[in-house]
Amino acid sequence: MSTKKGRTLADMIGGLDEDLDTSPPASPPPVNSVSASASAAKIVPISVLVSPEDRKRLRQLSLDTGLSIQKLGHEAFNKMLEARGLPPLEAVSANVPSGRSRR
Repeated sequence: MSTKKGRTLADMIGGLDEDLDTSPPASPPPVNSVSASASAAKIVPISVLVSPEDRKRLRQLSLDTGLSIQKLGHEAFNKMLEARGLPPLEAVSANVPSGRSRR
């Protein structure tokens, strides 16, 4: 039996429903404006399932380009959104630095 105590899934997502605000904003924020509230914006994860071989290829692409998987994903999603005439994703940084050395 382990003596470690961690957070359960219920602990991590328990307050999500309470955080939802259904009232419309008073006025929309200006487009392409970076403000103090943008830096405090909530970040949510998404998952993409790939085969082990594709994961290795993506990892190699990450190493070859010097970009994190996060940045590669943003680039790919933004190209897809642009092709459909939709605005790009907001720029975000990872919750935890990857530890990758910068080029």
